[in-house]
Amino acid sequence: MRCQQTRLLSFAIASLLGMVPQVARAATFIPVDLDQLDLGATIVGPVGPEVEMTFVNDAGEGLGDLISSVSCPTGFDSCVPPDNPLGTLLYTYKHEVTPGVDFPNDPPFPTPASVLPIDNVSEFRLDFAAAGFTGIVGFSFSEAVAAIGSEDISIEQLGDSSLIWQLPLASGWGTGETITFFWQTTQPPTGPGGVYGLANAEQIGTGAGPLPAPVVPEGPNSLALLIVSGVFLVGRRRLAKHKQCDR
Repeated sequence: MRCQQTRLLSFAIASLLGMVPQVARAATFIPVDLDQLDLGATIVGPVGPEVEMTFVNDAGEGLGDLISSVSCPTGFDSCVPPDNPLGTLLYTYKHEVTPGVDFPNDPPFPTPASVLPIDNVSEFRLDFAAAGFTGIVGFSFSEAVAAIGSEDISIEQLGDSSLIWQLPLASGWGTGETITFFWQTTQPPTGPGGVYGLANAEQIGTGAGPLPAPVVPEGPNSLALLIVSGVFLVGRRRLAKHKQCDR
């Protein structure tokens, strides 16, 4: 009976804190035009304000170029995350994507020996959780119109908190045409540890880019997590001691 009560108490606390697993659902967003944003200074990293890398397929062939940068809000003459209180600013992550070409990469990222032409690109995505994502996301409308003739790009956040920009399967976006995508978060970058993807119906390539710092619980939330951990720990110890309890 005590074991059952412990399980019920643990479940109740976890439910109140939103820790009980839920069915993963995608959220859709209305795109914002990057051309209309007024941004501040860009973070200057070890290789400069932009990091250039390549989308590479499983065979080691290049499928396109990826140039990423992260900016502070307008009004900042310099963007130095250690000087900014964590979680108080909006950082804009920008990604210039050009399929089918590969400009020289920043060290230590190698340039593939060969680059394949690619057409009808249907998606650009983050293959990691968009920590601190604010719901503000979009792309350059003018570049999209130049590349595919419209602004027909949908944006979703998936159940794992990653983001995906989807184009029509016959988008017409291909070799040599640049579209710049962006998203905003409260989290500054921790380095080029994020994995980004580019794909059409036949090819998938991945490349590295800025990865946002994880959101660290603070104050009461951290205490609540410790309480829940303690409840589960006590429950496990009692379960180990009283194996006769029903599972």
